[in-house]
Amino acid sequence: MRLWPRRWWLGAVLIALIVVATGAAVVVYRWQKPRVRDQIVTILSQQLGANVELGAIDVQLGSVVRVSGQALVLHHKIYRDGPPLVRIESFAIEAPLFAILRKPIHISSVEMEGLRIFIPPRHKPADPDNPAQQPPATDASIPAAPENPEEAKTSNGSGLAAKLRGPSPVVIDRLTSSNAELAIASRKPDRPPRIFLIHALTLTNAAFDRPTEYEARLTNPKPIGTIEAKGTFGPWDADEPAQSAVTGEYAFTEADLGTIKGIGGKLESTGRFGGVLERIVAEGATKTPDFSLDIGGKPMRLDTVYTAIVDGTNGDTYLKPVRAILGQTHLTADGGIVHTPGKKGRTVELDVLIDDGRLEDILMLAVDSVPPDMSGALRLKTRLELPPGDLPVPRRLYLKGDFHVAAARFASSTVQDKIDELSRRGSGRPTDEKMDNVASDLRGRFELKDGTLTLSPVSFSVRGARIEMRGRYSLVHSTLDFTGTARMEARVSQMVTGWKRLPLKILDPLFAKDGAGAVFPIRVSGPVKKPEFKVEIKKIFKG
Repeated sequence: MRLWPRRWWLGAVLIALIVVATGAAVVVYRWQKPRVRDQIVTILSQQLGANVELGAIDVQLGSVVRVSGQALVLHHKIYRDGPPLVRIESFAIEAPLFAILRKPIHISSVEMEGLRIFIPPRHKPADPDNPAQQPPATDASIPAAPENPEEAKTSNGSGLAAKLRGPSPVVIDRLTSSNAELAIASRKPDRPPRIFLIHALTLTNAAFDRPTEYEARLTNPKPIGTIEAKGTFGPWDADEPAQSAVTGEYAFTEADLGTIKGIGGKLESTGRFGGVLERIVAEGATKTPDFSLDIGGKPMRLDTVYTAIVDGTNGDTYLKPVRAILGQTHLTADGGIVHTPGKKGRTVELDVLIDDGRLEDILMLAVDSVPPDMSGALRLKTRLELPPGDLPVPRRLYLKGDFHVAAARFASSTVQDKIDELSRRGSGRPTDEKMDNVASDLRGRFELKDGTLTLSPVSFSVRGARIEMRGRYSLVHSTLDFTGTARMEARVSQMVTGWKRLPLKILDPLFAKDGAGAVFPIRVSGPVKKPEFKVEIKKIFKG
């Protein structure tokens, strides 16, 4: 009776040793180099829909199994003529000894060097029943990230692909890569792929059948700057990689707007995004304390809040909309930043609306004079197009719209004095000094093309007088040429004082017209800094 417990204990130990030895034998058998190579190739081929090439590998067995390898290359089974889907110069895998016997295989860490990822263009036509594959719409919202793997499997095209391939055979606790490169091919064969340099990438709880958490630090190509992002990616769509899902939050810092020809400043932005690689919806805010244009002017603070749809295959961006504050002026813009056929670069196409702005904010950005030449309440509606090219912005920029400046005043005392005098004489009160610092009203339609601003018509009104003109202003040469009429409430004789009134009464009928006290045909021309103003006498007598 006393020997029984001891024999039972020895038997249990012997059984445990047999189990351990059997497990170790299974591990040794399964993790021989040829079998490890075959297992890696089979898993990657089935889960990623790729033809797999693998160079030399090494397997070290112990309490932790270590596998290292070189020259891992994955080719898409459909896009055979393009670059490989994935190219890895070297990798190192670590897994606890008995964790590799579980299903799925549980790997503690993977480290990669020389990672290159290429996302080919979509092979199949867009599915009309899949909203993620549709072109940008007027309203955009960020898709919610799935809360569980099962929902992710059916939430988009990539999830369907994962579901058809079944549960992931491998789960990786942590995967890291440094100095990787992501290239996303355009759907148009004549355009180069978009390339992102990923300085640091970490994936956690990575598997083929569910979204994988990631943290990444990368360089944005244009405007050049650093992006730090975290979120989820996948599951991978083996048939259409561009339809693989992605969500996340980002911080874009030290973005150099000077890398975009025509503008300058340092931009910072934060926001969130979601969708698929081919169509990402983003929401965020930007801050640029020193936004500037290369046509002149002073740097201005520019803050924006935006919703955008980004085509990750070519970088085309559709803004839906942007709400911005320039200085103290609020504006909204809808449109896009898209590729131009036959040209390198993108065209900015926007519909801009300023409902309650300040003229001085706009002038401060565009003109060197400080303070700005004019101030006033601004309303503006315009179509803006800025195509790519090497010409200066004034030669490339196209604008067409209308504007209204209310309660306008001039910074130059000399100019404002002239406006005050015009108002006094137009009102028939040439000596009334109480009519001082008179506000003006300016409105009209405009078109800027090839560096020339055409105003047709434009009206300038003060108390007692209204000037209506048409003409052109050259931004390139800083010259103007306008013709029109000046309409006064007062008659000619009422615009002067003393004895001069009497002889001018003879001319009152000559200048009176269409209910106005006096109408003068006028012309303003010459350099902007010193234009020539004259009354066209010949037109008076001709009329």
